[in-house]
Amino acid sequence: QAVGAQDSAQYPGLATYGAVEVQAVGAQDGEPASEQNPGLPTDGAPEDGENVAVPHRLAVSILQAHGLKHMNNFTGDNPYVTCEVTHLDPATETTHVETKTVAEGDTLNPFWGETHNLEPFFEGESLEFTVYDKGLVASKTEGKAVLPPDLFFPQGFSGMIAISGLPHALLHVIVRPLGPSGEAAVDPDASSKNKKKKKIKVSKKSKGCC
Repeated sequence: QAVGAQDSAQYPGLATYGAVEVQAVGAQDGEPASEQNPGLPTDGAPEDGENVAVPHRLAVSILQAHGLKHMNNFTGDNPYVTCEVTHLDPATETTHVETKTVAEGDTLNPFWGETHNLEPFFEGESLEFTVYDKGLVASKTEGKAVLPPDLFFPQGFSGMIAISGLPHALLHVIVRPLGPSGEAAVDPDASSKNKKKKKIKVSKKSKGCC
């Protein structure tokens, strides 16, 4: 009550409850002025840290393209596809994979059937697929297709996406999120340990039989 009286005398315009609360918190932490601000950054800091510090791993399957056009009349068509993560942070290293070229068969509707792992991928970043035609001197760009993040993360995507620059051309892809990079790296180790344990059990049984 004495403290409340002093507070009300020093700050007549403030309510006694508000003054007591501020002084009580300051008495515990020793920094009454900084306590009003730490509440705001501490609420926002974990969210910022989660968005920036959690890289994910993707499995990208590039299956087939439909409706490409002839680019090289002399050497024939040798199409291939690249997939790159469009990082929001320019300082992040390039995340990029590339398929093999298709030189035989129906090169206007080429089939690759390849699956690649992409990492790091951060939430909110899109995937850019570029279709090239490899020539003797350089590769020519046939078209590009962009897959926005809301279409494949976190639920995954399987289907056709339109290739810009080529009317009626489509690219069939499958994108599967594999979880955070750290967790994805643990799975192969766990499976290998289980295999080792099974081998040990088998060897013990064989010794017992002998």
